[in-house]
Amino acid sequence: MSNSLMGNMLVESVMEKAIKDKMKEQQAKQQEEERRRAARRYYEEEDEDDCDDEDLKEMLKKMREQRAKELQEAMLKKNQGFGEYREIVEEEFLPSVTKSEFSVVHFFHRDFERCKIMDKHLLAISQQHPETKFYSLNAEKAPFFVNKLQIQVLPTVCLFVNGVLKNRIVGFEEMGGRDTFETGTLAHILLRYGMIKVRKGSDDENSSDEDK
Repeated sequence: MSNSLMGNMLVESVMEKAIKDKMKEQQAKQQEEERRRAARRYYEEEDEDDCDDEDLKEMLKKMREQRAKELQEAMLKKNQGFGEYREIVEEEFLPSVTKSEFSVVHFFHRDFERCKIMDKHLLAISQQHPETKFYSLNAEKAPFFVNKLQIQVLPTVCLFVNGVLKNRIVGFEEMGGRDTFETGTLAHILLRYGMIKVRKGSDDENSSDEDK
């Protein structure tokens, strides 16, 4: 058995153990948050039904309408093809990578210039690929997963499929070792690993055509 294959098996085993170690704690936190949200919704509805002040009742109605509008705008933005790239904390890591089919996680350091460059390119790619979730995680504040995933070089971009680590992009080696690589170069690497789909007119489509 090759060292590469053994390494992949070890990484997947480590992830499974990490998930078991953390999942109960995460589920308990999520359940508590859901109970709090349900309680808030219940009391808001009760307040509106019992309220005799017409001005207050109208204000509550407008608040609900505003929330509905914000949800509609968020759905519209998603349907228009805009994804998101957001920073998460260590406690959000497992729920984030396990609830989506494709997840890209950038382990970064705030003071590293190359991490800032990677951020710029991932942000641009995420806006074209809502089929994939893009996250950044401060390595200094995530020692548990830095250790479990054996992160030794920053930036490191970990690629997950259904919560299982499949590949990783370490530093800028795959982009030619240059800080001036194009967004399409990184997009083509993600495309090659099966993490994103080709979109008409996108940088990854053009890059893919050039490489053929």
